[in-house]
Amino acid sequence: MNERKKVLIVEDTKMLRMSLEVILQETYEVAGAADGNEALEILRSFTPDIILLDLMLPYPLDGFSLLRLFKSSPTTNRVPVIIISGMSGDDKIIQGLELGANDFMVKPIKSKELLLKIRNLTGIVQINEENAKQKRLLSTRGSSNGNSKDFFEDSFEAIVEKLNEDELNTIPAIAKKMSVSVSTLERMIKAKYKMTPKQYITEIKLMKAEVLLRQGNTSVKQVSFQSGFNSVAYFCHCFKKKYGKPPKAYAANFVGK
Repeated sequence: MNERKKVLIVEDTKMLRMSLEVILQETYEVAGAADGNEALEILRSFTPDIILLDLMLPYPLDGFSLLRLFKSSPTTNRVPVIIISGMSGDDKIIQGLELGANDFMVKPIKSKELLLKIRNLTGIVQINEENAKQKRLLSTRGSSNGNSKDFFEDSFEAIVEKLNEDELNTIPAIAKKMSVSVSTLERMIKAKYKMTPKQYITEIKLMKAEVLLRQGNTSVKQVSFQSGFNSVAYFCHCFKKKYGKPPKAYAANFVGK
């Protein structure tokens, strides 16, 4: 008998969250979170096959910030996300999809439509995972060193998660850790992410910094180092380029909220 798939519901309205749990619990194993911090805590012991995510979550982690975290973490970046929201504007839909959401549902949620979307998305993921396993198996059989592209990507993303460790602060150090040349690392990451390893790593660091600033961490120096930047000035330059404001000015938007 197949193990039941797991659904994480992140919704701050208690009645709606409970209603969704009732709809889904006959078919799926369900966990519910009332805010972003609770969702992150649940993920420590619960690995979902799909996530239902509200956009209007209470401060400091709104739905967009949480979606960025999901899509930047190796443990959740391949998990489908369906945004559920009372906001139906095209700009919100587009923003969510640009951040990696797989689908969008406007409240009130229709149970039959939700069940079909979950079934279809988890089915696609399962097919992709089975295909990936077959490719890895064939690649391992046909290669003397057993390395496959999927394994390469997984290894790189796992290393990026530990960027604050001193020995992993340079591209050559990462390449050495993965037992490849710098040129091979550059080529493979460029093919996967359409950017250089340095650009990808900077993007991940900036996403982490943005979340810290939303949480009320207004010390730019502290946020800079916690995000993995060695230079505060360089951090400020990169942050302003990505988010349009210096870190201190950006954080001021969330003080007292």
